[in-house]
Amino acid sequence: MNAAILTHSHTSPVSTERRPAAAGPPATTGGTSWLLPSEPSSVPRARRLTLAQVTAWTLHEFADDAELLVSELVTNALRHAGGPIRLTLSRCSVDRAFRCEVADEDPGQPRVCRPCDEDEGGRGLHLLDMLSRCWGSTCTAAGKVVWFELHPPAVALEAALDGARTTP
Repeated sequence: MNAAILTHSHTSPVSTERRPAAAGPPATTGGTSWLLPSEPSSVPRARRLTLAQVTAWTLHEFADDAELLVSELVTNALRHAGGPIRLTLSRCSVDRAFRCEVADEDPGQPRVCRPCDEDEGGRGLHLLDMLSRCWGSTCTAAGKVVWFELHPPAVALEAALDGARTTP
């Protein structure tokens, strides 16, 4: 699994992107977006919206992982940002990938931490790293966007095999 890498330059936004270097941003189609209030009821609402959209796009294989990861990102936005949260879902027209973006008004980048066994939180980014094909965080003028992509099993397997073939 690729590790999150923090890159920073004065001319480009901060990103913890883990997309393979040769790949560019996906060509998405059929995106939809909702503005959620900064309140606890937004977490179950985000899960319901995600499941409804995954169903409408017949991307059933992503339902469980998408629901869990959206819940984690919206919860993190609630805990660390003070304003509204924008949930944007889209799909890649090329390989049926599912993309989620959660935007908030906090410019602070997510940090992977090592929670103790007794800690009730702190595992969301670990889940993101384990379940998504790629993910990242990008600074915006109003805060940041944290995103992830889920790919169909055949596409994810092919990408892993391609990476293994090119590694010496």
